[in-house]
Amino acid sequence: MNKIDITSSAVEKGIDLAKDFLDKLIIPAVEETGLLLKDKVTFWKFKNQVRMLNKAKEYCEKNNISPKTISLKLLCPLLDYSALEENEELQDKWAILLSNMVDSDQNIENHVFPYILSQISLNEYDFLSNVYNDKIIRQARISEELKLFQKDKPELLSKLKAQINDFEEQIKEKRKQGLSRYTSPIWELEKQKNKLEREVKTIERKETLLKYKIKEPESIPEDHLKEFELSNLIRLGLIKFVQLPFVNSQTLEIPYDKEDEYFSGYLTVDLDVDVETDEEYVLTELGELFIKASTLKD
Repeated sequence: MNKIDITSSAVEKGIDLAKDFLDKLIIPAVEETGLLLKDKVTFWKFKNQVRMLNKAKEYCEKNNISPKTISLKLLCPLLDYSALEENEELQDKWAILLSNMVDSDQNIENHVFPYILSQISLNEYDFLSNVYNDKIIRQARISEELKLFQKDKPELLSKLKAQINDFEEQIKEKRKQGLSRYTSPIWELEKQKNKLEREVKTIERKETLLKYKIKEPESIPEDHLKEFELSNLIRLGLIKFVQLPFVNSQTLEIPYDKEDEYFSGYLTVDLDVDVETDEEYVLTELGELFIKASTLKD
C-alpha cells in the first residue's frame, strides 16, 4: 500500500512546483514581486484594480461626472471581477462601467452587470456592441421617417377624404337617376371610392407600424458568432431566440357578370391562409442596458 509523504521537504517541493507552474499562468512573473505565493496573486489583482480605478477616475473627470457613493454590494463584486481582467480593452469597459454606475445622472444600479462583464470575451462584447449600435442607427432613421410622415399625414388624409366625398356625391347623383348600384357607372365609382378608403386605412396603419419598428428588438446576425459564443450570450440573457408569426394569403379573382339579372351582390369565397413563422435571435432589453452601461456616454 502506497503511503502519502507529508514531510516538510515534500510539501516545499510541491509549493515550488506550483510556483513554477503559476509563473507560466500569470503576468507579471512570480519572481517580479518577491512575495509569498498567495500575496503574489493578490498583488497582481491589486494592480489591475488600481489601473481600472484610475481609468474610471479619468472618465469621470473627462465627462464632468461628480461621483456618487454606491453600495458595497455593487462595488465589491465589480472590484473582484475586474481584478482578474487581463485584456486591456475589457479593462476599459470595467472602468467605463464603474464611471457610469457612479454617475447620478444615469442612475445605473443593476447588480448583474459586473457578473455579465466577467463572463464574456472581447469578441462577444464587440459583437453585442455592434448590434446595439445598429439598432440605434435604425431607430434614428425610422424616427426621422415617422416625424416626416406625421408632418405630411393631415394633408394626405384631407386630400383623400375630399376625393372620397366627391365620389360619394357622384354615386348619389347616379342613384337619383334610377341607376342600380351594380350598373357599370356606379360600380366604377364605387371601385374608385373603395380604393381611396383603403389608402386612408393604409396611412392610418403606417404610423402604428413605424412606431412598432422603432421599438422592435434588433435581429442578431448569428453567423458572425461561433456556436459556443452564441450559447454563452443566451445563457447570460443578452440575446434570445424568438418566433415571429406572419400570414400569407392569396388574392383570388372571381369572374362574374355585373349585368346578370340574378346577381345579388354577394359572393362566397373559400380563402386559404397560411400562418408561418420567422425564427431569429434578437438582442434582449438586458443586453441593450448592459452595453449602454459599459459604453461612454455621449
